[in-house]
Amino acid sequence: MENLMIDILDEALGIQENEEETWKIKNDEEADWWIELHQEKLAEVRRLRIQLENKIAFYHEKLDKVIKEEEVIIERRDSKLLEYFETLDKKDMKKTKTMLKYRLPSGELVKKFRAPEFKRDNDKLTLWLENNGMKEYIEVKKQAKWGELKKATEVINGTVVLKDTGEIVEGVEIVERPAEFKVEVK
Repeated sequence: MENLMIDILDEALGIQENEEETWKIKNDEEADWWIELHQEKLAEVRRLRIQLENKIAFYHEKLDKVIKEEEVIIERRDSKLLEYFETLDKKDMKKTKTMLKYRLPSGELVKKFRAPEFKRDNDKLTLWLENNGMKEYIEVKKQAKWGELKKATEVINGTVVLKDTGEIVEGVEIVERPAEFKVEVK
């Protein structure tokens, strides 16, 4: 379905794949004409884009309503069943360390006892561990200070070297990136 939509859009906009262009821009007038021609195509594409974004927003809104309706139904069902569950005799339930379970023909009512959540202030905790001589519980992470190291290096023949000594810096790979070209339309 998605490919069909793209094909229809391509056809409507006159976009053809693998179109071999042998024509080249030879002067300012042709370059300016080329910009204007593509501005018209871009306007059409942008118009279609806005329409598609509006349609997507419409369906997202519908989906959000259905999701909220689903949540309300589940919440109402579960609240009534929890109320009933609390009235049952614990002897009729399967019990483990972490849950109580009551079986019904259409499903099971399960009350899980969750482990507590620990909210930590890592700075205070680390300071407390240091003050109490418990350094075995402190994690130390070593990491290069690249911002500072970069200032002390230079690139020579595609290799990073220290400016002062000329020593090659290991662990740094240079990935060349192409220059960017941009058309700014007024």
